[in-house]
Amino acid sequence: MAEKLKVVRVFAVAMLVGATLLSAPAYAEPSNPPSTEAATKSPDPKAIPATAMPETKVGGSEAKSDASEMDKIDLKYIKGYATDTGKILTSPLRWDTSDWMKVGLVFGGTSALFLADREIENFAQKHKNSATSTLADIGNFIGEPMYIFPAVGASYLYGYLTDNSKLRRVSLLSLESLTISGAITMGLKTVAGRHRPLTGSLPMNWHGPTNNGDWASFSSGHTSNAFAVATVVANEYKDTPYVAPVAYGLATLTALARIHDNEHWASDTFFGAALGHFISKAVLGYHKEDKVKKARNLTIMPQIGQVTGVTVSYTF
Repeated sequence: MAEKLKVVRVFAVAMLVGATLLSAPAYAEPSNPPSTEAATKSPDPKAIPATAMPETKVGGSEAKSDASEMDKIDLKYIKGYATDTGKILTSPLRWDTSDWMKVGLVFGGTSALFLADREIENFAQKHKNSATSTLADIGNFIGEPMYIFPAVGASYLYGYLTDNSKLRRVSLLSLESLTISGAITMGLKTVAGRHRPLTGSLPMNWHGPTNNGDWASFSSGHTSNAFAVATVVANEYKDTPYVAPVAYGLATLTALARIHDNEHWASDTFFGAALGHFISKAVLGYHKEDKVKKARNLTIMPQIGQVTGVTVSYTF
């Protein structure tokens, strides 16, 4: 059994690290931004030097994002945890119609699953086998706080050693999302006191405020962890087609694993997934990618000489 768990853990780590590292090189930042220049030249080598006319520029000046730097651990980054948590907790005051619709869908889906929780539990327990147990072990490993936090930390260290600011950014965004979603999830567990299915209780058994681990079913912390990281990775590497399916696929495996092992009801995992996803989306919104963006300048220079022409220079 110990050997099996060792193999499962190695496989899970390989999947997580592989998905991140294989996509990272595509986003390594170039040291010098490329530029192209096209010019019309005189076909006559003996042409008299042209008289340059005043330049005409179409375009703007440099513009810098207001978002704070997000690729290193410093005091500003640490303070951001408190600031962003406050924004998230008070965000209902600023929600618009589309936001309330999303909330309605989450609560509607959770409520619908409340009615199906017992049937889903029975189905999952009746169809267990060695293959599903192995997959469940992988899913549980991915969402386990004891492993996912060190994995994110190792990812940041790798980005630091290889001078990959993109990977450092992804790691720090994941760490913040994990921390905030984890704190909110623990609060929900303590206040709700929902009985876990493994206790033999009915889905509608809610004890209320408690510290009993058997009554900490709502919502699923493993699932919120997995979706918090998956959302950051999927959004930051959205230009690479396979990253989002792999990230969300692994997160979904974690949700299914919690149901398989009878640790959570289906409604717990659904709400946990939504919690991790939307908290990460909020964190991503607060820290839009920091880049100094140069406006594309089109320079047109008329020239008059033996040969009349126009020099065009375009900076990307």
